Amino acid sequence: MSADLPLIETTWNALHPFVREEKCSACECLQGALVELKLALDELPEGPEQVRLLSGIEKAMRVGAPHACLGCEPCNPGNVLADFYREQLATAAQSCCDGCVA
Repeated sequence: MSADLPLIETTWNALHPFVREEKCSACECLQGALVELKLALDELPEGPEQVRLLSGIEKAMRVGAPHACLGCEPCNPGNVLADFYREQLATAAQSCCDGCVA
């Protein structure tokens, strides 16, 4: 299921503050979300915005050894990723049903 560039950028902007937080930067929750964004970007055609986002995300992924989830409540990177998935599903359902007759 692919995502569009604006959704990926919105999600990256929501995750970016956690990249700067020491406890979050190497957390598997944030790193997993970054991997999902990278995979979504890899599905899109190459262009200046795609390359820019990919570069920033790949840089954020180079933090050394990731650590396990610290059990933060709420897990903000996890919540951002869940929102990304929900939006992907909503977009896919909408585009699938655009030609449907009810």
